[in-house]
Amino acid sequence: MKMLTTYDGSLNAKAALGYGLRKLREEGGSAVILQVFDSGMFIGYGAGPGAEAAARREMAVRFDEAKAIIEETGTGGWIRIEQMDGDPETVTIDYATERHFDVILAPARFKSLMRKAPCPVILFPGNILVPIDATGHAPGAVERIVQEAVATGSKAVVMGVVPVHIYSAAEADEEALNERETASATERLSAELKARGIETASVLRRGYPDEEIMRAMREFSASMIILPTVEDVPSELSKAAGIILDEAETGARTLMLMAGAARG
Repeated sequence: MKMLTTYDGSLNAKAALGYGLRKLREEGGSAVILQVFDSGMFIGYGAGPGAEAAARREMAVRFDEAKAIIEETGTGGWIRIEQMDGDPETVTIDYATERHFDVILAPARFKSLMRKAPCPVILFPGNILVPIDATGHAPGAVERIVQEAVATGSKAVVMGVVPVHIYSAAEADEEALNERETASATERLSAELKARGIETASVLRRGYPDEEIMRAMREFSASMIILPTVEDVPSELSKAAGIILDEAETGARTLMLMAGAARG
């Protein structure tokens, strides 16, 4: 995986850096830590030239902090730190576009990157959307969701999806049963996540799963989608995942993970 971390020295940026280093150790790959000095802030600045010099000294301190974190933590792949001047959002987008990164890690103040970046953006902290259907969640799903929520400081939004398009007018009873089972599965997963200390909200939606997932993704500004499904059991959610990943306008900006495990 090729990662880009937008680093401003904040606690959230350090969390993003730590997450990226862990991914490098676990999965390998490469990473660039991008530190952008917002020189535009000092155009016409009333405090005089000393203000910019002080800000650049502070940036140098944060640069050294990032290097120390990398040295202390260790990496599992190639990594470097880049320093640039300009508007942080614009520089990040241009840099990511030119160098074809797989994912951007960024503090939550860079939320606007989600609409413009050429690749998925994970915010720290952010929201993790967890779509679920009547089949419930696979073994190991809770562990994966908890792991990502803790690592990113994120809240989980468990969304039950009732695929109403698969039922005809004569199948109202089956549709109603599916809705009850989906609601029950949603509450069970939400309760398990809350019991593990994860801040969790739950919602129930009816409609085409891919449309409902994308709608919720925008509504909750989700920077990650985790499907807690069983990998070898076809479902409307797995079909929805394929549709979303084919949608460049939406899938490119949200990381989708399959949390389930195949049944033995």
